[in-house]
Amino acid sequence: MSTPVFEPGMRLGKYTLRAPLGRGGMGGVWEVADDAGNTYALKSPASGMNPAAEATKRFAREANAVRMLDHPNLVAAVDVFVEAGYLFLVMERVHGRTLTKILAEQGPLQPRRALVLARQLLDGVGHAHANGLVHRDLKPENIMLVDMGGWERAKIVDFGLVKLIGDAEAAMGGAKLTTTGLVFGTPAYMAPEQALGKTVDGRADLYAVATILFEMLTGRVPFDHADPMMQMRMQVKAPPPRVDMLAKGAAWCTPQLNALVDAALTKDPTQRFPSAEVMIAALDDAFVSLDNVA
Repeated sequence: MSTPVFEPGMRLGKYTLRAPLGRGGMGGVWEVADDAGNTYALKSPASGMNPAAEATKRFAREANAVRMLDHPNLVAAVDVFVEAGYLFLVMERVHGRTLTKILAEQGPLQPRRALVLARQLLDGVGHAHANGLVHRDLKPENIMLVDMGGWERAKIVDFGLVKLIGDAEAAMGGAKLTTTGLVFGTPAYMAPEQALGKTVDGRADLYAVATILFEMLTGRVPFDHADPMMQMRMQVKAPPPRVDMLAKGAAWCTPQLNALVDAALTKDPTQRFPSAEVMIAALDDAFVSLDNVA
C-alpha cells in the first residue's frame, strides 16, 4: 500500500486540505475545510507508516481516545475516517500559540497567570484521567494558549502517547501497545517512574504539570541537560531545585506556592498528589496566598 502524498487542494473524505500546520507525534497536521467552509485540523499518518505497524495502532488508539473526551481544556475530536486504508483524525482547529513560543518570547510568566494556566491544565488532565486516559507527554509544545478576549484558555493537544487504564483499556479490547521497560515521553517533563520505564498512571501527568508550572514561574525546567539520558537520570536521582531559591526572595514566592511545587515534584509517586482534584485544591491555596503579597 502506497503512502498518501498530501498537497493543498487535495480531497480527503469530505474535507479539502488547505495548508500544513505542523507535525504531531504520529504524523502531519493540516488545516482542512468541509463543504460548508468550516475549518478543522486533520492529523494524517506519518510518511512511510506501515498500516500494520505498532505506530499505526498507536495512531488509531489516539484517535479513539480523543473521541472519549469532552472538555474545554482538551482539543476536541470532530471526526475519524479511513481512506486508502489509512486512518485520519479530524480535530477542532485551535487558533492560538504554543506555550513554548510564549515562554520563548516573554520569559517567566506572572505568578497568577502561571497558576491560572496550571489550573486549567489540571482540569483537562483530570477529565482525561476520569475517562481512563493518561497523556504521558505533557509539555509546553503540546499546550496551545487561545485568546478568549480578556482572558486566555489553555488547550492540551497531541494525545499520541496516550495510555489507557481501567475501563477505558477494557473498552478498547484490553490490548497493550507498550511493555514495561520501554520509555516514552519527553525527558524534561518526564516523571521518574516514567523515565525508569515503569507502569505509569495519572500522577505522571501531574508531575509534568508541576514541571510546566515550574518553568512558567522561573523560565527553566527543573532538570536541564543536553544529553536526554542524563536528563532522565536527573529526573530519577537528582533533587529538584526549589522555586524559592531561583526566585531569590521574590515576594510572590509564598510558602503555599513552594509547598505546592515541592509536593508535586516528589520522586515517589505515592507521595505526590493522588489526583488532579487534590492538586487543584493546593494550587488554589497558593493562588489565594498571593493576595497577601505587596
